[in-house]
Amino acid sequence: MTNCVYIFGNGFDIRMGMPTGYPDFLKYYRASDTAEKVVSSKKEFLSKIDENIKEGKTEWKDLEFALGLFTKGCSDIELFKTLYRDLNHSLIEYLSHQSPLITDEDKTKFWNDLMYPENYLSSDHLKKSFWENSSRGETNADIISFNYTKTIEFLLDDRWDKDLYYSEPSTADLYRVKSINHIHGVLDDNGILFGVNDSDQIANEQFRKDESLLDLIVKPKGNSELGTNIDQECLSLIQNAKVFYIYGTSLGPTDQYWWDCIGNRFRSTSDSVILYFSHTSQKLEPDRLPIEYISSEREIRKKIMSTMRIPGSEKDYRNRIYAACNTNVFPTHLE
Repeated sequence: MTNCVYIFGNGFDIRMGMPTGYPDFLKYYRASDTAEKVVSSKKEFLSKIDENIKEGKTEWKDLEFALGLFTKGCSDIELFKTLYRDLNHSLIEYLSHQSPLITDEDKTKFWNDLMYPENYLSSDHLKKSFWENSSRGETNADIISFNYTKTIEFLLDDRWDKDLYYSEPSTADLYRVKSINHIHGVLDDNGILFGVNDSDQIANEQFRKDESLLDLIVKPKGNSELGTNIDQECLSLIQNAKVFYIYGTSLGPTDQYWWDCIGNRFRSTSDSVILYFSHTSQKLEPDRLPIEYISSEREIRKKIMSTMRIPGSEKDYRNRIYAACNTNVFPTHLE
């Protein structure tokens, strides 16, 4: 039995045609109504964000990180909390109006690709290497989503079986999805967690001393205080997984806790494997030579090692850390 954990970030919802990117939300937030007492703070915060966007910082990690940095220029902690609530409520409201258009073909492709994401590695040699080193046989899969939406549930809803898993009758003895876990909450539940990874990412040292503020914007602490045990359940899944598939996330610092958890698991075993799907806005040249894929994959592997604090040479992990860039894995509604 092989335990596989899939990590999905916002890039997946974007691929499904949902305008859930950070710039999309900002357009909405700029135009949204705001309580009088927070108008000035909102304007100042958006001004800082505009500076970041000019520098090319347009991912959710950038907004969350900017939130922690913004505290440096704040002296009124209660006013900052009000701004945070305004931002959080607006995000929930915005995302609540977004929904994917899912076809039966999407559901079929998602399931097939979920079973074998490694089919999208750039060469037959890499696919063979992955299979040899992951030793996947009968598979238990668990999904950890960093998204607040239920796009994945919609894609899998036809496969809910009598054992309360997601499966396909013809392959249920070989592959099943046991759980979908939203580590930062979902829209129709008890709120969402949005913010930084730890108190060190809060620039104002005085603010770090206010525990109620930490509850609000430090995501791991928020999970702990809510007491849903979703964080412990996800940690247990990671600690018992052999294969990690990561899609739609830039491995940002505001989720460093989870990258550390995966890195710890990877270092503590000799046979765990990571497959990371990278995406760049630049299209890859259609006449790319095989050696050029190796160059791209090497840089991605180095990034994974750095983020997850995996020591050693990149070459030492070519049979354990795999990378795929700008592939056609999973359905897409992008033009």
